[in-house]
Amino acid sequence: MWPEKVYEVLPYAYVSAGVGVMVSFDSVLAFAAGALMAAAGAVVWVLRSDNRRSDIKNAREKYGGVLPFWLYELLPFSYFMLAVMLFTGSDNVYFYPFAMILLVIGVQLWLLRSSYRKHQRSLPVKVKPLRSRA
Repeated sequence: MWPEKVYEVLPYAYVSAGVGVMVSFDSVLAFAAGALMAAAGAVVWVLRSDNRRSDIKNAREKYGGVLPFWLYELLPFSYFMLAVMLFTGSDNVYFYPFAMILLVIGVQLWLLRSSYRKHQRSLPVKVKPLRSRA
């Protein structure tokens, strides 16, 4: 079993390492490997956060959510990855503002979703000792 501090950081480490590989190397194969690693981190984050949701179950469908579950959950990561692709793959400076907007939207959605999905620990139960029969 991994220590809790290491276990909680793994999805962020996967995404960061994947983006680092995508930005660092000019090879298409390295870019694809980095994208796969970042996507693996995103999937791990989505699975964990779905398990830790603190909002009402099925509330998104109740209030008019039209996107399928996986598309909705991976939306912040797709914005973030598209921004990284525009930054690294384009030499046109006119794409940079759009990439920055996508990056800000992706990070904002990611932070917003993570704020609703905090792991809540159960409250400690106070137990009174039994009376002795003396």
